[in-house]
Amino acid sequence: MVHFDLENWRTNYKDKEISPSDLEQIIQPGSRIFFGSGCSEPVYLTDELAKDTYRWSDCEILHFFSVSNREFFNELKPTSFRHNTLSIVGSKKLRDAINRGHSDFTPISSSEIPKMLRGKRQRIYIDVALLQISPPDENGYCSLGINVDINKTMVEIARIVICQINPQMPRTMGNSFIRFDQIDYFCYHDAPLLEYDSNQMTNQGETKEQSETNDKIAQYVAQLIENGTTLNIGIGKICNHLPKYLLNKKNLAVYSEMLPESLMTLIENDVITCRKNYYPTIMTTLAIGSNRFYRFLANNPFIQFHPTEFIVNITRIARNTKMCSIYSALKVDLLGQATNDLKSTVFEGTGGESDFMIGTNLAERGKCIIALPSTTKSGKSRILPLLNFEPVSLRAIDVHYVITEYGIAYLRGKTIRERILQMIGIAHPKYRQDLLDQAKAMNKIYKDQQIPTTKDGVVVIYPDKIWNYTPKNGPTIHFRAVQPTDEREIQDLYYRLSPEDRISRFFTFIRKFDHPLTQSRIICDYQNSYVIVGIVGNIEEKNIIAMGEYYLQKDTGFVEIGLTVDQEYRNLGIGKFILLKLCEIAQEKGFLGLTGDVLMKNHAMIHLLKNLPYNVVFQGQGESVEFFAQFDTLKRKKKSTLDQ
Repeated sequence: MVHFDLENWRTNYKDKEISPSDLEQIIQPGSRIFFGSGCSEPVYLTDELAKDTYRWSDCEILHFFSVSNREFFNELKPTSFRHNTLSIVGSKKLRDAINRGHSDFTPISSSEIPKMLRGKRQRIYIDVALLQISPPDENGYCSLGINVDINKTMVEIARIVICQINPQMPRTMGNSFIRFDQIDYFCYHDAPLLEYDSNQMTNQGETKEQSETNDKIAQYVAQLIENGTTLNIGIGKICNHLPKYLLNKKNLAVYSEMLPESLMTLIENDVITCRKNYYPTIMTTLAIGSNRFYRFLANNPFIQFHPTEFIVNITRIARNTKMCSIYSALKVDLLGQATNDLKSTVFEGTGGESDFMIGTNLAERGKCIIALPSTTKSGKSRILPLLNFEPVSLRAIDVHYVITEYGIAYLRGKTIRERILQMIGIAHPKYRQDLLDQAKAMNKIYKDQQIPTTKDGVVVIYPDKIWNYTPKNGPTIHFRAVQPTDEREIQDLYYRLSPEDRISRFFTFIRKFDHPLTQSRIICDYQNSYVIVGIVGNIEEKNIIAMGEYYLQKDTGFVEIGLTVDQEYRNLGIGKFILLKLCEIAQEKGFLGLTGDVLMKNHAMIHLLKNLPYNVVFQGQGESVEFFAQFDTLKRKKKSTLDQ
């Protein structure tokens, strides 16, 4: 290795040092010029191109992910530049210019760009690359800093490489270094780097209501993230809300095209350790955030930067432990297809989402998540019957979960009918009936399919309370309000009942539990009728093993109750838990007590009723008796027909 004179390098290479004004002599008419991406854009150089733009004749400027809102598109001062954004649309100015037809957009996966630039059938030649790098070290190496992505490729293939050398650019670890002799020209300029926040993409902040919505969505996302998960997080407000709900997780890892500043808290609190992952360090291509974050990245061996073609690689993505890719979207349809654009309007572009979703699907225990608010800022539904004119960014077969503030829709392995019901369940309530009607019109669901409504036909929100019960000799059982999507599992529960159990539960032997019958037992309004289910397993392996319901007798103010417990899970106190929970809910709703009929030979149910904390009265003779209990009565010794 040739010795690099670190003390006198600027003097020794003064023939390479230029000022921004020298660009006019270096850049020839008709050149293709690449701007360094993200927050590493060399604004000291690129600002020069925005001055007196008539000087640059028929040049094309290529962007990968530009966040500066530079004024290139002033109608009063036409420019001969033609801009072309590759893959990711960053700034609002570029987005507006593309949608007005003043700029071009090349939809391509970010992993394909290096191949396109250096392949034998090279589609785009780069004449000049304008980059920003760190000063050289004692070995003559400069770091590409916070943006390696396709910048590394540009150094290798551009005819002329011009760099702004900035001592404020952090030296990052990984495959982020280039040799000083790969640079044709440089200018030395000490200045803060561009900074980025989540509002920059949309040029607007969050209202209190939007913040609360995004918090709720982030909490649902956090429920799906296990200890030891490897995170790939996209851009968006929800992803900025997520980290505070992950502080109780352990041994998370990061393998992500983009590293947002919001994850720094998890790194500092030893939540992100990468100890359980295939890759023992954080792996990324670019970082966005504040100068505080950039200082945190400097010389940090725990955070490795690599080119896009290395990180956005399906095989490497699939190697990660419990890979979890989390992306936002502008709209999603009832099948689970997502888009980042609006009909003919380009908004976010492409990036590496499709590669990451495929790689995540291939990873063992991988999870692909789309998270978005249920409505737009103007109140329109983000969940559509079908994406008609909007380009599909993510295929339905690659999406495992869709999450809104109303819950989690689990789509993997589901039929179209099941997917539709899952998606309707997380749509805004005021749009659910319309989505249901349109799904029926498309012949995708049962014509008699119902969703919970009030007596006046107003769609109700599914309660989101969860109650956990852990018996001494059994698994934890999660109880929640029933949803229409539980129908298949409840049918399974009913079919597992023995003939004797069916008679005890329904007072007659029921041979089949078809859709009309099962639906009639689970559609409730969560007020005058309420059904809870007990679930063993997680959302992917849901098994309903118990069910309890009450139905109001309007003339008495009492609720009629019923219980069903799988044979395998009896004698664990589950029936008692359900019965007490139903009483608690009924009392909260303002009802007076409980009632019902029970067969004399149903000793288990009679035992449960006798041990309630209320005075239960049994009346009648014969095969069945009627029972009553007022919630405001204390339990006291009182003989009933059963004691005589």
